Amino acid sequence: MRSAVIRRSCVAGAAALSLTLLAACSDSGESGGEGDSGGRTPALSAADLEKVVLKDGDVEGHKVTEPTATLDRKDVKPGSDECAPVAYAMVGSVVDEPAATVQRETSAEIDPAKAAKSGGTEGLDVTRVLLRLTSYDGDAAQSVMKSLDTSAKACADGFEVTVDGTSQDVTKVATDTAPEGADEAIAINYLSDAEGTKIPMKVVIFRKGGTVGYFTALNLASAATGKDFEFPTAVVDAQVKKLA
Repeated sequence: MRSAVIRRSCVAGAAALSLTLLAACSDSGESGGEGDSGGRTPALSAADLEKVVLKDGDVEGHKVTEPTATLDRKDVKPGSDECAPVAYAMVGSVVDEPAATVQRETSAEIDPAKAAKSGGTEGLDVTRVLLRLTSYDGDAAQSVMKSLDTSAKACADGFEVTVDGTSQDVTKVATDTAPEGADEAIAINYLSDAEGTKIPMKVVIFRKGGTVGYFTALNLASAATGKDFEFPTAVVDAQVKKLA
């Protein structure tokens, strides 16, 4: 019954996020222009980002595809300014205004044998990741990372965010050990309440120079049961490697 709720069209709360990762409901694939570099190293263009963003075959055991639908940033309204950075990251959006953005979605590949034995329920135990690879001018990328760290600490007891007109309660925010290899990285775990169901979500954000990668993960089985799941660090590692 709960899995059916997760699959229905974009609704409030964490169910909306689960569909963001099911149907890639996110901001449009490219945004912004080159911006004014002010004499500093200019941000990568969308074309540049396309050359280095993950492609299918880059991550063993994970399918990489392009998102097919959009959820405009204007449809995401954080309950407070101090919690805005962690709220945007949680729903697969970005902090501040990047010069350019490209997107991908990854999904752990399902073992056909296990799926057959489980009667199809194995397909629920799949972690999907919405990836946004963005570029910022000047030192804006460093500011993004600082704001995320500050916001995660300030909003540890939770916050409200309105997604597509419907309010969602996030009851807990906590930082975790982030993958290594980038100039900076932060891992944030969220616990949300949707119609009495506790739904865990996980986000990793890293900075490599003026490029920032946002990875928002949801496991459908965990969304249905409330149980914890492991973030697929291989996805982040592969993207960091492509930027080296």
